[in-house]
Amino acid sequence: MATVVLVLVLALALILTVTGVLAMTTGRIALPWVRKGVTRPRVWGAGTLLIAASLAATWLVPFRGQSLLMLVGLALIWRAQSRRHREPPQGVDLPKTGLTPDTNG
Repeated sequence: MATVVLVLVLALALILTVTGVLAMTTGRIALPWVRKGVTRPRVWGAGTLLIAASLAATWLVPFRGQSLLMLVGLALIWRAQSRRHREPPQGVDLPKTGLTPDTNG
């Protein structure tokens, strides 16, 4: 039974690793059902890599920081899927577009 669980956990860790690396290198998410909810794919990829490391470390390494890796990974995924965008602080100018009222028509 433990061998079956080990194989399943390592397969899940491998899938998360591949999708995380793809998200971080290409900026796109390979899983279509997740893609529309993510606003920051590279942050999402970093979170999935941390979760994959946590899953792999649970079975393979005598390391007791799996919970911390899992929580940080989940926090990064939550951050990548949050739709809130901060307003710029007062006194900070936004980038200029180069368009004036005379030239945009």
